[in-house]
Amino acid sequence: MSASISVEKAPHVHPTRMRHIPDEDLFAALGTDSRAWRRRAPVPAGLPAAGADALLGVEVDFLDKGHGRSRLYGFHYLRWMTPLVAAYAESGDQRYADEWERLFRQWYAGRDLVEGDWPGLDVVWYSLGVCARSMYVTQALAVLGAAVGEECWKEMMKTVLGGARWAAEEHDEFRHGNWQFATVCELLHTARVFEELPEAAGWAEIATARIHEHLERDVRADGGHHERSPGYHGMCLDALKRAAAVEPELAAHPRYLAMHDWLAALMTSGGWVPHLQDSGVVWPEGIEPAKGSLNLEASGYAVFRSDTFHTVINYGSYVGHELEPHSHHAALDFVIAGWDVPLAWEAGGPPSYDDPGYYDWYQATRAHNTLLVPGHDYTEDRRAACDLFRTTRELDVFKGHHHGYPARHDRTIVFVRDPGYWVITDRIEAEAIWQVHGLSPWVRLGDGHVSERGPGLLVVPLDPPDEVLLGNGPARIPDPVTRTAEYGEIHSLGLRRRDGRFTVGLFPFLDEPPTIPDGWTVHADRR
Repeated sequence: MSASISVEKAPHVHPTRMRHIPDEDLFAALGTDSRAWRRRAPVPAGLPAAGADALLGVEVDFLDKGHGRSRLYGFHYLRWMTPLVAAYAESGDQRYADEWERLFRQWYAGRDLVEGDWPGLDVVWYSLGVCARSMYVTQALAVLGAAVGEECWKEMMKTVLGGARWAAEEHDEFRHGNWQFATVCELLHTARVFEELPEAAGWAEIATARIHEHLERDVRADGGHHERSPGYHGMCLDALKRAAAVEPELAAHPRYLAMHDWLAALMTSGGWVPHLQDSGVVWPEGIEPAKGSLNLEASGYAVFRSDTFHTVINYGSYVGHELEPHSHHAALDFVIAGWDVPLAWEAGGPPSYDDPGYYDWYQATRAHNTLLVPGHDYTEDRRAACDLFRTTRELDVFKGHHHGYPARHDRTIVFVRDPGYWVITDRIEAEAIWQVHGLSPWVRLGDGHVSERGPGLLVVPLDPPDEVLLGNGPARIPDPVTRTAEYGEIHSLGLRRRDGRFTVGLFPFLDEPPTIPDGWTVHADRR
């Protein structure tokens, strides 16, 4: 990307309307000195109080590029400062307000000097930064009130006011993606909270128009966000909830309701949604898992579901993005959960987009449960498709194909509900490696391999591989008890065959490896 090309619109940060608003202009906009909070209460931003004491007296270099190329942007969202606001709200301890004031004023004084390493993208004046700071600073204004000094209060107000002006100019026409969707939702929230500002009605008009466009054009017919990532879908839905709280008619929009249903369709009985397409593991609040098996055709996810097991198969498209796509280089890949834990898992999203393994592990084909073709890169124009999705009382069947490699890859996945196992058949006219990743190392057992400990899988190929390959790498592992997903290790099992033909049975077990059911090969596609 050339440094002369802007990721968003060409820079439009007005020196006095946005960047450095004079005091007289601020008070002209407000009408009066409104330090006392007499406005509508902002929608809570979910600020954590934990960690506030660690911020007392901390020395911060806001210009430090040591945060990382991408993390520097997130650092300037200022979310890391918000425990001070939450701690003040809980305790009324002036120390927390004083610390917020010291840090915020330091940020405000030095923000013009911040330089980022993403060409064409300003660290401070870009959509997600403006959106996040508006959310957090508005909450701080309402909570801290007179607990911060006059100068700090004015700088906080100028941050919100200048950001709203910038966002309204930046998003005066539709563009796909989570950046605009989240930002215009927060712009509408800002317009309704600060409705006394002369420009608020104009902001609301722009934001409302963009939100409706996103609901019609950026949310797919099945309710999934355009980018197909549960994490970014959740981010957009959370932003939309904030907008709907101040504009209730949005909550009645069919796509708003469908966005909740989309998460329910992908949700396991353990309460989590898999970390597909650069996502983290998502724990939806107030949503229950959907019933039965479903095909999210518009998004390209097929879901098998029984009382114990949950399978998601990805056959969707590679989707572009404002900066870099969140789509991973895999199709017809799957994840499986059973007994509320992952059985067949994948790398998912990284801890940071600065992670050295982002491209060659997290996004790479080798970190997914699909075929790897040695010597061939996976193309973005993969033309993946579902050829058959059928569900009955006894079994679920998915057939699909893609063109991510020079040769077409065809895959059939059959899920037999009772006693619960999968038969996966793959065909490609090339040497290939069939991959599955589990939570524990693989050990040889008879003609197959088994997870070293349960819950796990027994993997049995119908025809012996030419070579067995083992590996490992990092991934978030969901814990339904704590509703967290810390990074652990997943273990790769690869079965290489020169003819590119595979039929593999996956047999789950809780404690001890199971006996392979008689007749499992009936479901094998021997074309």
